[in-house]
Amino acid sequence: MSNTLERNQRAFTGQSQGFSRDGETYADAEGLAWMLKDLPVSPDAEALDVATGTGEFARALAPHVASVVGLDATDAMMEQGKKFVEGAGIENIVFRKRIVQELPFEDETFDIVSSRYAFHHFADPKPVISEMARVCKTGGHVIIVDIVVPDASTAAEYQYYEWLCDPSHTRCLEAEEFQSYFRLFGLQVVSARTRPLAEELIEWMDFSLTEKKGREEILRAVRGELDGGPKTGLSPREEGSTLFFRQTDLSIVGRKP
Repeated sequence: MSNTLERNQRAFTGQSQGFSRDGETYADAEGLAWMLKDLPVSPDAEALDVATGTGEFARALAPHVASVVGLDATDAMMEQGKKFVEGAGIENIVFRKRIVQELPFEDETFDIVSSRYAFHHFADPKPVISEMARVCKTGGHVIIVDIVVPDASTAAEYQYYEWLCDPSHTRCLEAEEFQSYFRLFGLQVVSARTRPLAEELIEWMDFSLTEKKGREEILRAVRGELDGGPKTGLSPREEGSTLFFRQTDLSIVGRKP
């Protein structure tokens, strides 16, 4: 786990400077509304956002709940998050540094426990979901949003090119895996929705600070697929001079009975 954590900290320390000034990188209003759609919120709810990064989801939750704790292991990401929170005048978010496999809270502390776009960076998803369920109150909700494997038939290829783009990537789960882990740790699945997204390939690599050799290999593979060659799992397409690939998001909400 320590090697994975170190890779994540290096990657996100570098990427922290790439977030837009408004803090809405990968966090536009429409996308956040899609994520929040099936999550019950209330003005007196206390929320925990696990692997919060710069706090995009914490900031989305903040207007709907009493308080949010944003927890992350990378100082640079949280420092950016604090700037975004202060700039927006949000007063009910606090940031804490801690690894997600050992949450520093008592059992049944929070009404909402969330995590967004983080699980494909974890060495093992099970202890994280177990901890999220542990600190969630009875009757409370756990929500995880993450990218998932778009097509099981090209899962290995897709994982490889995700890793080549960003070596802090470990593995994208399939949507059904998340549901099985929720049930394993006593969470009743309330909803599980996916949506396909078209992402710009060059922007993806720029934001991830992909090294030159990796960029070249990804571009060769994508161009090759467009010319009828082996599939990459990225489902690439070209519009004019712009290359796009497919990403699939999952939003899954579970209730702790």
